[in-house]
Amino acid sequence: MHRYILKAIPGVELLEMERIREATWCCGAGGGVRESYPEFNMDTASERILEAQSTGAEAIVTACPWCERNFMDVGTMEVLDIMELVQQAI
Repeated sequence: MHRYILKAIPGVELLEMERIREATWCCGAGGGVRESYPEFNMDTASERILEAQSTGAEAIVTACPWCERNFMDVGTMEVLDIMELVQQAI
């Protein structure tokens, strides 16, 4: 569903990462991982950001507040909440 929303926003180009859909990776924050295994958490988030950057994307968009916080903590790429992006487009 999120892909359809992004494709419908004028000026937004959807660039897919290598690992998507069934093969996707978690950002590393879910299920208490962020608190229990902080090093693993940051390594996983960093890996996902590197994968997003390899597409040439300017930002990573998520609908998950945990992903948003995690990616922002890595701090190497703009992170947007999908609903904020929709709001900006209106």
